[in-house]
Amino acid sequence: MVHRTVVKCYSIFWVTQGNPIRKNLVVGESQLEIAIQKEYKMGLEMFQMHNKILTSLDGRMKETNQRILIGLGVACIYLFIGAIVFVRLEYPLEKIEREAYLDYQNQWRQRLLALEIDESEIDKLFVNIRDAALNGIWMDRNLTSDPNWTFGQAFFFAGTLISTVGYGRVSPRTEHGKLFTIFYCVIGIPLTLALLSAIVARMREPSHKLRGLLNQKFGHLFTNNHIQFIHVGCVLAALLVFVFAIPAWIFSSIEDDWTYLDAFYYCFVSLTTIGLGDFEPGDNPDQNFRGLYKIMATVYLMCGLCCMMLFLGTLYDIPQFNLTSFFVKSDEEMRINEEDGGKYGQLGTETVVENGFYGSTH
Repeated sequence: MVHRTVVKCYSIFWVTQGNPIRKNLVVGESQLEIAIQKEYKMGLEMFQMHNKILTSLDGRMKETNQRILIGLGVACIYLFIGAIVFVRLEYPLEKIEREAYLDYQNQWRQRLLALEIDESEIDKLFVNIRDAALNGIWMDRNLTSDPNWTFGQAFFFAGTLISTVGYGRVSPRTEHGKLFTIFYCVIGIPLTLALLSAIVARMREPSHKLRGLLNQKFGHLFTNNHIQFIHVGCVLAALLVFVFAIPAWIFSSIEDDWTYLDAFYYCFVSLTTIGLGDFEPGDNPDQNFRGLYKIMATVYLMCGLCCMMLFLGTLYDIPQFNLTSFFVKSDEEMRINEEDGGKYGQLGTETVVENGFYGSTH
């Protein structure tokens, strides 16, 4: 009996205290609890961080939406101002010309009616004259001159399509021509934009060298931001002289009906791809070497677009002129500015100057 009791007590001691397996189990459970607590703590921290990021992004998105709404409001106001100014400037002249045209039309109507010509035929005559003028056939000029759809005119038309200028003075009238225009633009516009972008990237190298030269010469006098403004001013001056002023003088010399302002206006409207179509080089059918002139005008358009893209790229390198950053920031900017308190500044605006040349950090 005593022996059994001793054995039982020893067994209990061995199970609870002296059993090494039990000890390992207890230690293992302890480590597991610690690991679970650590995992729980890490998960909680990650959840809180995730919540914080989402809240921050939500706030940024709301701020972005508010700024976009402000921008839309400003754009609408700008459009209203433009509409009011154009009406005030242009409507009085249009009213005078309209009244003069109606008087002239009525005079001819009375003369033709005196000849006992049917009034519907008279109306048809005026409609035909209008349609012919809209399609580039001018009744006051020699109709035996070159037609509109020569190789030079077609080359110029194709250039205005793929450059997205699109004057609209001459356009395809056949169904096959319209279908071909659609497919031609679908392929040609992306290829042209890619080519122009590659050319502009190559043109930026001498522009960067100019920036580096300005840095070397005036870096001790001006800040980096001031050097950027001087650089943009130099590019703008070259653009105004070689892309607008000189070509405008050439166009005004060739086109008898164009003043210098008309030619400068044509250059600006074309190279900004507005393409109103009220002025078009080589529009006079009696012009000498009209086809060659049209081809050279197409070359000017392409070169001018490259120069405009170069200027805009140089302009947007300056943070103060990059208005897109006012309306929206990239996710990377928001993340770094949120986590690091903006210690890295604005991404994409910092420049590194090395050996007199500079490169953008974006």
